[in-house]
Amino acid sequence: MGPFNHSAIGEILPMSFSIIRMLEQPPDYQRLRKLADQHNVQVNGNERAGTFSCRGLEGDYEFVEDGLRGKFSGHGVTGEFCFEKDKAAVTVTEKPFWLPELILKKKITEGLDMICNQKS
Repeated sequence: MGPFNHSAIGEILPMSFSIIRMLEQPPDYQRLRKLADQHNVQVNGNERAGTFSCRGLEGDYEFVEDGLRGKFSGHGVTGEFCFEKDKAAVTVTEKPFWLPELILKKKITEGLDMICNQKS
């Protein structure tokens, strides 16, 4: 076999990066439900806490004093998010070996930009 370890193709790599954007106001439960409906995300919960799922991605959320926090996982990617006054952040803690970090960062950035630039 050459220099490549073919068993690494399915490997999950621990790593961490965050993408942060400016956010005027964290989403409230009504806005969260509206965004979920617009993007076919199933939300089970209420104004305090709950779970969500969409196309192989799932997670949980919790409204806290200064905003919204949660964790997510799917397709080998795991991480957490927070939406607070003045900022929105997504932190990825693991990703599959085969998924290029640049593509993942681009997709997350597009999603954050859409949320942060949407008017209530």
